[in-house]
Amino acid sequence: MNKQQVIDFLTTDFSLANLPDSFMQLRRIANDPHSDIADVVEVVRKDTELAASLLKLSNSSIYNNGSEQVGTIEEAAQLLGLRKVVESSLALGIIQEVKIDSEQFDLRCYWKRSLSVATIAEDVYLAAPRYLKTIIDPKMLYTAGLLHDIGMLALIQGFTDEMARIVDLAVCQGLPIQEVEQREFGFTHQDVGRILFKKWNLPEELQSVAGYHHNPIELRRRLLYPLVDLVYISDYICSVCSDHTASAFKPKMYEEVWKRSGISLSLIEDFADRMDEVYASTNAILTC
Repeated sequence: MNKQQVIDFLTTDFSLANLPDSFMQLRRIANDPHSDIADVVEVVRKDTELAASLLKLSNSSIYNNGSEQVGTIEEAAQLLGLRKVVESSLALGIIQEVKIDSEQFDLRCYWKRSLSVATIAEDVYLAAPRYLKTIIDPKMLYTAGLLHDIGMLALIQGFTDEMARIVDLAVCQGLPIQEVEQREFGFTHQDVGRILFKKWNLPEELQSVAGYHHNPIELRRRLLYPLVDLVYISDYICSVCSDHTASAFKPKMYEEVWKRSGISLSLIEDFADRMDEVYASTNAILTC
């Protein structure tokens, strides 16, 4: 496998070679301060599979504790609220597109981690210093967390055997997976994610998240630090608070990143008690 083969796969065969229309429309709605529930409902109505999943989510025990059954998209929107409808729809629209026919990789585990990072990122933002909040666009947080590891997903789908070998090497040698990728391929899943985000014409901040979330200290453009740092910190929190994350997938501790962001290391302990709630929310989406 070489880089050109990966680029060819991203362009033609990857199940997310192009973002779903509903995803792009929902992102525009999320970024428009004048949008409301009616705009979301209009998009969801046109996507039958998405609508069915959203109804299932709104009737799940975590969001519907014994009240009347939700039967329409409008009722689901009223129950969940604008932000939750948009975020859940973004996640569902992406998750439904990706299929990996392999016993070597647990796709559910991948999405559980990505959804958890997306959720925690919004909470870390709320706990961040005021100056950081003036730089980071909060409307990017969920997308950044959800898709930060999209390059990994692309490589697993397109080059399953090669990635299985890389994961085995990383686990056996006790190395981060991106270091083994760089050694074996000459590039990493971060590079793949950055290429894909650029192809999708996503903002440069999101391209940087895809490209530097494991090693933010290598990012040279200071203006792009904040969002990358915040996603890295969210990923770190999710990793150390989980008993199920293999060492190969756990981010390194970069104290410099925590220091320059002004975010306290005490957040790790603070969020440890919240992870059960976060996992319950992610499981509700994954069972739709």
